[in-house]
Amino acid sequence: MKRFIANLLLFAILFFIYDKAFIFFKEYSADKEIDKRLELVLQGKMNKEIIVLGSSRGANAVIAGDLQKILGKSTYNLSYPASDVEFHEFLLRTLVKFNKPPKTLLLVVDDPFQLLPTNTQVFRYERLYPLVKYDHINQELIDKGQKNALLSKLFVLHRINKTNLNLRQKYFTPEATVLACGSMPISFQKSGRKWFYEKTDGVYPIADETSAKVEAFNKIISICENTGIKLILITVPNFRESNPSFVERMKTLVNERGSLYEFKYNSIYLDSNYFYDESHLNNKGAEIFTDELATYLKDKI
Repeated sequence: MKRFIANLLLFAILFFIYDKAFIFFKEYSADKEIDKRLELVLQGKMNKEIIVLGSSRGANAVIAGDLQKILGKSTYNLSYPASDVEFHEFLLRTLVKFNKPPKTLLLVVDDPFQLLPTNTQVFRYERLYPLVKYDHINQELIDKGQKNALLSKLFVLHRINKTNLNLRQKYFTPEATVLACGSMPISFQKSGRKWFYEKTDGVYPIADETSAKVEAFNKIISICENTGIKLILITVPNFRESNPSFVERMKTLVNERGSLYEFKYNSIYLDSNYFYDESHLNNKGAEIFTDELATYLKDKI
């Protein structure tokens, strides 16, 4: 029995030493990330007058640097491709916790998937793991059920994942290059596309909405109300007709607590040369859309 206890104690000591060796990976994995935007938020270095939030449509279509030049107000794009509204709520909540709240939030809403279940838009956990040295990030992973509160405090191995073990320098890809303003316009077209301008049936299935996404959307609205942020929802051109029932749903949810900018129909949005693919503008289309958005914002902010 004594030998068993001694062996168990020895194992515990060796495991403790082994576990602490991974502190290096926890502390330095963030240094190899090329996209520093979330870390800048955590460090309180994102004090901008206008913030853009959204998924890939927000990242590609709204060029924050152009808005800043036209409006004369500091502007930054915190949109992440493939991210959902729950991730956007986390970003906004984190932003106002560590930074001065922006005066205006431009929330790009995805027609029609903003609140619907989809595999193409998710909570971007892989953006959080390189930053687990920050307690706020670790707590978010705990709150999301990804980590155990006690184990993450006791063991470094529980706090990290395989993402942290890759200490190779990361690099931007041609489709995902972040500009100094945070935007990610694309200068080319995706190959192999069958360009067909899609018509809409005008139906939006409210009954299919995900309750967690609706809750996150309402939390974004509440954060804006409680911090004095002017909320403006933005629709972005796709290579298909806009769904008016989706737009009405967004207006109903935001009600008087914000406003909605619905992009103006322009002949270029019928021209595939201004798109990266059927769902995203390329940089030529983004420059035109951003200019139109800026004209609208001049009267709003």
